[in-house]
Amino acid sequence: MAPTELKRFSDRFGPTNLFDSDSRAYRDAGLGYLSMSADDAYDRLLREQRLIRLPLVRAGNRLSVGPSEAEWRAWLRASDQ
Repeated sequence: MAPTELKRFSDRFGPTNLFDSDSRAYRDAGLGYLSMSADDAYDRLLREQRLIRLPLVRAGNRLSVGPSEAEWRAWLRASDQ
């Protein structure tokens, strides 16, 4: 993922909210026991993108993190009007 695209999601949701805390990569990295600044979290996500909770979805100015089918359907309904 390009740094500017990750930054867009990080600015909206906060970088620590982009971690996939249920993933093996997250557990193996011991991140559940660490605290880090927002800048450090962003840098870690940029370096180790397997830690990112997917999907990251962008539709214009709308963003979502993780599976959110109800939200995506609402976006589609809004765009049809």
